[in-house]
Amino acid sequence: MTVVVLDPDAFLKIQNLADRCVENVTDDVEKDAKRYVPIDTGELRASIHQFHFAGTAKIFVGTDHWAPTEYGSRPHIIRAHGDYALANRETGFYARSGVVHHPGTPEQAFMRPALYQRRHIRAGR
Repeated sequence: MTVVVLDPDAFLKIQNLADRCVENVTDDVEKDAKRYVPIDTGELRASIHQFHFAGTAKIFVGTDHWAPTEYGSRPHIIRAHGDYALANRETGFYARSGVVHHPGTPEQAFMRPALYQRRHIRAGR
């Protein structure tokens, strides 16, 4: 006769192990996203954070310009929303009409390369 005794804390231990694995993968993705992000002012890089809640994790990018950076943008028109000229301080270009034809921006992906890579799952710190 075989007797199997299940540790009463077995499920809790498995959940804790899984939670540590999720935290480690999230740490790795956050670090890679910060490593891959293009840096101009540093605002985009500084806005990348992770959040954990009840065994789940999210990477949050807290700027409004992350999507055009990640995916690029098509050429578009920028219009002034007031009685002023549009200016680019770096180039010294001024559009007195209040309208600028923006040429668009190339894709500079940082989240997708951070997310879509093979990783080793580990429970230890």
